[in-house]
Parts: sequence; structure tokens; C-alpha cells
Amino acid sequence: EPLGLMGQACVMINVVLMVLNLLPLPPLDGGRIAVSLLPNRMAYQYAQIERYGFIILIVLLATGLLATIMEPFIHALIQFIEFIF
Repeated sequence: EPLGLMGQACVMINVVLMVLNLLPLPPLDGGRIAVSLLPNRMAYQYAQIERYGFIILIVLLATGLLATIMEPFIHALIQFIEFIF
């Protein structure tokens, strides 16, 4: 059972990191994906907020909005993983 709990914790950590990294904020990978999908003019404007990206993340974390944004995605991914295995 301890190995199973450790495995569950590892999966949860990886899911949380994946969802966090795919948020559409320019310093994160999700922001780079968003920039690549936008038309050139909008992509340039969107990329300009990169210098404020971590400040935005800290504010979202401090206000609890980050958890509110991420929770549905984390829950859906965990359910999908449980369905597969």
C-alpha cells in the first residue's frame, strides 16, 4: 500500500504540473502555444505581457484563483487516468 500511495502522489504532482505549465500565460508553455496560434499582430501584443507573467501567476496563487482555474482540469485528467487504468 505505501508504494501505491507514493504512485498516486507522483501522478497527482505530474498532473498538477502539466495543467500549470499549459496555462496560457506567456512565460509558460501554454503561453507559447497561445502565441503560436494567434494571428501575428495579436501574438505580438500577447507576448508583451511575458515580463508580467510570473507576477500574474503569483497574484492568481495568492488570491486562490489559480486553484479555481486549475481544479476542473486536474479533476478531469485524474478521472481520465482512472478510467484508463
